Amino acid sequence: MGNLFANQQWMIIALAFFGIIAYIAWIRWRDRRWIDEHFGSHKILAMSFGVNYFGSATEPGGPRKSSGFLLLLPDRLFYRSRLKKLELEIPAAGIARVYHDRTHKGVDLHQSLVKIDFINAKKEKDCAAFKVPYPPQWINAIEKNLLKKKKTQP
Repeated sequence: MGNLFANQQWMIIALAFFGIIAYIAWIRWRDRRWIDEHFGSHKILAMSFGVNYFGSATEPGGPRKSSGFLLLLPDRLFYRSRLKKLELEIPAAGIARVYHDRTHKGVDLHQSLVKIDFINAKKEKDCAAFKVPYPPQWINAIEKNLLKKKKTQP
């Protein structure tokens, strides 16, 4: 029994590993509970956790980074950050274009971004940048569910 506790490095590493896994699971559970409370009756077409939002083009300063989740709803996109409680809602009617890029606000972010050109609440042209898992699938889903509906509506 004494030899088991003589070399405790493996126990510290295991506890740290399982602690991180438990924290991630708790964060996902908390985000999912918030989504169910606010969008329970709405149909969610796509959802991604661990999304990074780099701000909108009309915000002053360079790109900023916040982490949260992104939802694709039948009539809009919705982003909410995990810590800052920052929320962004982009209605389908305001979306002009969805595309892939690596830069935002003139800064090369050295990562694959989904960028959305839209008209913001102040009726100004704006652009939001997100790092999402599987960018091509998100671009296709937004085009299929939000842009095509907008084009077919009178």
